[in-house]
Amino acid sequence: MDRKYLSSLNVKRRFMQISVFIFFFAVYYSSHYQNVLIGTFYSFKIGPIHIVDPYIYLTYILRNLSFPSILIETFIGFLIPIVIAFFLGRVFCSWVCPYNFLYEIADTIRFRLTKRKIIKYYVPSSPRYRYLILLILIVLGILLPFFPFYMVLPGLLSTFLHQIILRSWEFVSFFLVLFLLIFIVDFFLVKRVWCNLICPTGVLLQIFTWRKGLRVVKEDDVECGKCALCSFECPLGLTPHLDNHQTLCFNCGKCVAACEWIRKENNPLKFKTL
Repeated sequence: MDRKYLSSLNVKRRFMQISVFIFFFAVYYSSHYQNVLIGTFYSFKIGPIHIVDPYIYLTYILRNLSFPSILIETFIGFLIPIVIAFFLGRVFCSWVCPYNFLYEIADTIRFRLTKRKIIKYYVPSSPRYRYLILLILIVLGILLPFFPFYMVLPGLLSTFLHQIILRSWEFVSFFLVLFLLIFIVDFFLVKRVWCNLICPTGVLLQIFTWRKGLRVVKEDDVECGKCALCSFECPLGLTPHLDNHQTLCFNCGKCVAACEWIRKENNPLKFKTL
């Protein structure tokens, strides 16, 4: 494989991320004329089916246990992203989430500044406490009805564009402050602190991921040169060359493409199912 293919993989992901974001923006405008496609990254309606963010769904259901009919009506919408994650892993995070797209732009800028020694190198965030943080966020989501909507950044991004159109400057100001705060922490202190540690949607999708579903594996029978190019390319700061990446990997494929490019053939990193 040549460098062109390595770039084309990123192009495909960028195209997917931007296309999805534009799609939701178009849906917002077209919702005045049709009711088949309605929604944001929080929840999306396709005809009679509502696709719901897992974290939004879980906190909503736990707040409304006295209304079992709600559980039945929305369960399919909750199940759809869970089933996708079960078989394909966290592809939503790497191929769809618009916040990941912005993160990767920041990674490119950070790499250039680090290379020129304008900023010091960052320490990858530790995922050790992510399940405890998820539990805390679920409890807060149950106690505070509006809290979950501020913890789903893709939903905030899609709503942000809507609020600009509606000139809701209070929401726009709040979002910008929150976004810049997270971005500054990630940029200067801890790499991917939101994706690796805080994001409740990503952690829930990881919990439901099947270990034998789509995943990046390091083949034991193929010798690894320990060049660590795969780890350098990983946007999450993981280390695939040490074979300890699968817990947090979101199947973006950058490490596989890097390994194939450097080895040409018999590369130890591959996508695998079952």
